[in-house]
Parts: sequence; structure tokens; C-alpha cells
Amino acid sequence: MKTIRNSWSLLLLLALGGCSSSKTMPYASKWNAPFSYVDEIKPDQQDQRSRLRYGIINDDQYVYITLKTKDPNTIQNILSSGLKIAFSPAGQKKEAYALTFPVVMKEDRKALRRVETDMPNSLGLGLLLDSYNKEAVWKDRDGQHLIDLVRPDGSIKSHIAMDRDGELTEQIAIPFALMNVNARETEMMGMSIKVDGQSSSNSGFSPRIGIGLGGGIGMGGGMGVGIGTGGYNSRYNGNDRNVDIRLEVQLARAN
Repeated sequence: MKTIRNSWSLLLLLALGGCSSSKTMPYASKWNAPFSYVDEIKPDQQDQRSRLRYGIINDDQYVYITLKTKDPNTIQNILSSGLKIAFSPAGQKKEAYALTFPVVMKEDRKALRRVETDMPNSLGLGLLLDSYNKEAVWKDRDGQHLIDLVRPDGSIKSHIAMDRDGELTEQIAIPFALMNVNARETEMMGMSIKVDGQSSSNSGFSPRIGIGLGGGIGMGGGMGVGIGTGGYNSRYNGNDRNVDIRLEVQLARAN
């Protein structure tokens, strides 16, 4: 009888372990034509757990990703921890390349947890997003390094914004060349989208502009304003909106 109970316990643990892990989902990318990415691809899929909507297009040179959500807790998780988007090109090491954006320091997360003002229309939030749109962390075969998102000749582009309706949008464009991918010959590419959960300071990075411990945005240490987190607090359980999306992306081809 004890052996039977132990067997059932083992099966239950295995079942619970399977439920806690995210399933890899297939996704068919669309071709970036005849429109331009500046017209923005509309997300056509939604992760039910985090309520993060996503859409992916590509051409021979770039993969373009658009992420959108109105879910308050998912927005707070993204703004306070940043998203890590990892790529696993066919025939290469799993998650060999990754972009972490926005870059969030540990001090930023502490300040965001303490501040409560109007969101999404606070001046502080706008300044925070402006600072987030300056740098990202890119991981490749040479390790992790900061990249400048402001320089016009930068090959990786990433931008985050929030509209007046409280919808957060993150847009990303990454050249295939930086991942040693020939889009005309590669059919599949693994991609994961998750809240990184690691501060840039823990990774040895320190963005030049960030929010200070006083609960405001420090622009060279001279200005501080409130950051809106509004009703994004105790009535939400942070764990029920974790972002953990795993995709097997079929790259599109020109017709």
C-alpha cells in the first residue's frame, strides 16, 4: 500500500511540474511586405497567463517583434524587471542570443515599488520611458554588452511606449546578421519572451540614466518626479502574470 501511495505521489509531482512549465507554441511569421515596419505589425496572438499580445514579421534582413498589453500587473513586471527575448537559431546553441529591454537597475525596482501616482498620464512615467529607450543589453557569442539605441546607425532597435488608454507597446527590430542567420536558408528559429528578473546592476551594467532611490527620475541627479504605478499593487498577485512565452517561429519567405 505504501508503494502505491509513493507511486501516486511521484505521478502527482510530475504532473504539477509539467503544468508549471510553459509549452513551446508554433508561430508562423509574416513577410514584411508590402508594408513597412514603421506601420507596425498588429499582434495576432495572446499569452493567456500574462495577457501579453505579440506579433512577429520578418524579411531577408530583420526579424521584427511587437508586444502589447493593457494588463496592469504585466505592465508593472515589465517596467520593473525588463523583458528578456532570447533566440535559438536552427543549428546553434539554445538561447545563444538575447536582448534585455528595458534595462532596469535594482534601485529602479525599489523606487517603483514605493511610488504611487497617476498612471499612465504621469510626467514621471514619460521621463522613465524616455530613459529606458536609450540603452538595451545584447547577449551574443562574446557575452553581454550594452548597446546604444539612440544612435541612428545602431543595428538593433527597441522602443517602449504607453498610450493614454494605458496600453504598453514594445517594438523590437534585430538583424539576422547579428545572429549568424541566413533568412533565405533558415526555416525555423526558437524564441522565448520572459521577464528577466535580474537587474542590470546584478549583471555588471549600469545605465547612464535611471530613476533614483528617492522615488523620482534622476536626470543627471538634478530632477526628481513621481512615477505612476497607480492601482498596480496589492490587489494583484505578481506571480499570476509572469511572462514566459516560448515559440518555435517559422520564418516567412518572399512570394
